[in-house]
Amino acid sequence: MNFSSLAVKVASRCNLNCSYCFMYNLGDTTYKNQPKFMSPETVDYIIEKTKTHIKKYNKKEFSFLFHGGEPLLAPKEFYIDFVNKVKKIQNELNDVFFSFDLQTNGVLLDESWIHLFKKLNISPSVSVDGTKKAHDMFRIDHKGNGSYDAVFKSVQLLENKMTFADIACVINIKETPIDIYNSFKKMKASYVNFLIPDYTHDNFPFDNKETLMGDWLIKLFDIWVNDAHRYKIPLFVGLLNTLMRVNENVKNESTVLIVETNGEIEAIDSLKACGHGFTKTGLNIKNDNFQDIQKTPLGKLYFNDFNTKLCNKCLECPLNEACKGGRLVHRYSKENGFNNPSVYCNDLIKLIAHVQKFFISCYPNLNKNENIEEINPNEIINYLSTIDENTESTYKIELELFSEINMLKPS
Repeated sequence: MNFSSLAVKVASRCNLNCSYCFMYNLGDTTYKNQPKFMSPETVDYIIEKTKTHIKKYNKKEFSFLFHGGEPLLAPKEFYIDFVNKVKKIQNELNDVFFSFDLQTNGVLLDESWIHLFKKLNISPSVSVDGTKKAHDMFRIDHKGNGSYDAVFKSVQLLENKMTFADIACVINIKETPIDIYNSFKKMKASYVNFLIPDYTHDNFPFDNKETLMGDWLIKLFDIWVNDAHRYKIPLFVGLLNTLMRVNENVKNESTVLIVETNGEIEAIDSLKACGHGFTKTGLNIKNDNFQDIQKTPLGKLYFNDFNTKLCNKCLECPLNEACKGGRLVHRYSKENGFNNPSVYCNDLIKLIAHVQKFFISCYPNLNKNENIEEINPNEIINYLSTIDENTESTYKIELELFSEINMLKPS
């Protein structure tokens, strides 16, 4: 089972009310039935099951991501207790390296938290959507007030006290790429994980024939590659590595498992955008092991078939090796399950073609010797438009079987 990172849902509530949040504002309200914070008992089960998993699959590295809701709503004692319990099993497991990450909205971040992070070797990342305009458009508190000013101060404090500032940014195409890029330069960001907004075919707000996201990302890429003092953008690094056939050891969504505050074991939480209760498996850390998720239809797809069970258009696409069908949530529709191309399909085609063109321009001799063909995005888009989306496939039949047990088509 290819999973080496566990997202621990420390808190099931948040002090912000971001309008695009898949946890609270895209139709799934199961969080209301969960405890606000994870209990010490649940932590004990997590540690024990993690030890069993590492032994069974001979893992040499394992990471914990503290997540929420907002994880800084939990008391500091939670993290001290968690890390100390991990250290105990580390003494029993030879040559296993544990790492700890934390994703926060930054509002509550202060020097006391940073002191704790340094003491426990926890690496925090802060959610910031670029400029004040872009950020405060969606990332508001429960009174409707923007959070940018508080978060900006927190990032500055983080960079000053820990000498790095890692950022997660949900892309807002209503702000220009150059303004977004420069805003993170101003913050002295060392790493910005640009995230494409999580929409399904049922709630996608744009025309699929338009490529607003792709065009925006192409402009951002050009700014980035021409900046001698650029910060790291894993989206672009990953594409370049794929085109260069370089394998980089990075976490992707199909190598991360979720444990909710009540101990429920789930696949990646962005799938909550697919509907109420969509990610629920009936598994709990108290009674089940991590690998049991592979026995559920959604878990099997998520961990085993994520990059192979693709719709016909993806299978026919010459870029599927680079794109891999896009993110799982972006493929979903109530009508066809995951038997669809990504809602950002055309955007990804244009972006990959543009990055490849840049790559070829850097190595003109390689292009001549290897006879590398430059990607024509319009040609691929036009070709894929001729493929019948409703053609039966093994994949679609399996999805229909899944829906019979109410797993992939929530009511």
